[in-house]
Amino acid sequence: MVAVTLHTDAGPWAPFTADLIETARLRLRVFTPEDLDAMHSITSDPEVMRYIGPRAPLSRDETEVNLVNIVAAFRRRGFGRWALEKKAAGRVVGYCGLSLGLEEVGVELAYMLARSEWGTGLATEAGRACLRYGFERLNLESIAGLTMHDNRRSRRVLERLGMKYVREARFHGFDCVWYSIARRDWRDDGSFYRVVS
Repeated sequence: MVAVTLHTDAGPWAPFTADLIETARLRLRVFTPEDLDAMHSITSDPEVMRYIGPRAPLSRDETEVNLVNIVAAFRRRGFGRWALEKKAAGRVVGYCGLSLGLEEVGVELAYMLARSEWGTGLATEAGRACLRYGFERLNLESIAGLTMHDNRRSRRVLERLGMKYVREARFHGFDCVWYSIARRDWRDDGSFYRVVS
């Protein structure tokens, strides 16, 4: 695994090791404190947050708490939500990764992308990399995808990733659709993918 150097002091940003993934256009890496401003510019956008969490923009402090929680979960489990850094621009445009939430659902693909990047295929590119990592590195049997019922863009991403509709459900107080893909049904599409360990 790659050593991720965060703050040298103890606390939520203490150093730990984690894999880094590269795709054709993206670097998927653990968040650092320096990503806070870029992420807050995303989480403060009402359109981005329309289908995420409380469906409202986050303050800078709320965004920081979220990033600390994402890093803490990554440290505990050895996987989680990576920062999505565009290689050409060297800037963070969102996150994508695998999270554990509801026991009924299991490991879930989670992603969020800056509005300026919608429609560019980055969510699908990152999602493919995360599915491959989950099946090849973590040996998961299946990976779920949850999205709010009226989030058509997200549903299309899940479908492009080969996920199949499971059922409608109510999770975290929201009407959701549940998708899933089993390892036996997943296929590598041949796109560029590299894990730096």
